[in-house]
Amino acid sequence: MDTISQLIKELEEAVLCGDVEKADEISDKLFSLQGGMEADSVMPDQFIEKIRERSIQKSGGQKSMNVKKIISIVAIAAVTATLGITALATRWYGVRDLVFNTDDKIAVTKNTSVPASSSDVAVSNEDIGKEEVDLIALQGYPDSNEYKANAEWNLFCNGYDTDQSLLNQVGNGSNEFTERYPMYLVYTQEMADKLEEIIKKYKLSLHTSITMVGNIEELKKQANVGDFVGNSNSVLGGYVYNDGTFQFDGEAVLKDNKRISYQFGNYVKGTFSATYLNIGNSNNYREWSYKTSSGVQVSLALGESKALVIADLERSYTVINVLSGTGESGLPFSESISAEALQEFADSFDYSQIK
Repeated sequence: MDTISQLIKELEEAVLCGDVEKADEISDKLFSLQGGMEADSVMPDQFIEKIRERSIQKSGGQKSMNVKKIISIVAIAAVTATLGITALATRWYGVRDLVFNTDDKIAVTKNTSVPASSSDVAVSNEDIGKEEVDLIALQGYPDSNEYKANAEWNLFCNGYDTDQSLLNQVGNGSNEFTERYPMYLVYTQEMADKLEEIIKKYKLSLHTSITMVGNIEELKKQANVGDFVGNSNSVLGGYVYNDGTFQFDGEAVLKDNKRISYQFGNYVKGTFSATYLNIGNSNNYREWSYKTSSGVQVSLALGESKALVIADLERSYTVINVLSGTGESGLPFSESISAEALQEFADSFDYSQIK
């Protein structure tokens, strides 16, 4: 006979994956086992809307979950399993929830994340172009100060100096603002004022220095972290900020000798980072929760041309941009990776070593 705790876990996974039929079936069992109790009033309104919206989107508008029943069951399940409502709701964030929108088409590069300093970006004329894309902040979930600060800054920058006339006045030289904010693209008083407003508003500090690293030993030393990479991964190069925030390009070799290229970003909480990622169309991702062999719960998202591994750690927020997807994009340079291989890749890191 199914236990309540087992059904709770299965329900959570089914709803997160958008499996409407399975969620309905499991919720019927739980509803019966728990006496048909109603407790939807204890759930945050935002959580209720997310469940309703996710249900409609995943079902293509054809069939939606019994929202009141699902919310009732999840609320009771949270109490039964001694889970906090906030902690449970946090795991409902998916790729679409991480997107911050801009009104205009933007210049993007294929499969790259954009660091805070323009000097860190290597762009070729063939890679750059104007297209409609979804961008996500890489510093936390939407309810975090780090995410809110990133989104607000990038939305401001997207609408500022659009003809680059002010930037052209500065040219390649430096001024008091580029010297005061060397880790950020700030070149006018208005930009400096906005940056100061944001870090004060969200109680964050700024990066003050950066160190380039070329291998894992240098990375571990500069970031003050343990051996989180493991034997199947190699660090090709990256950088570390003064607070321990780091990003590097890496390569992993899976069990079938398949090579996976990726970008690993670890963003220390309490510091402002402006890095964001172009993920293409956020609707084209299959998402699920996965517990790694090191015991850390991660969120996995598999898209047509790339995949994501996200971990919300105690002191930092980690996003791995995997440069492989389902292969359904039709792009000639797109490598493919299966859901099982993505889980194997996620298992190759020991997140407990990132402190």
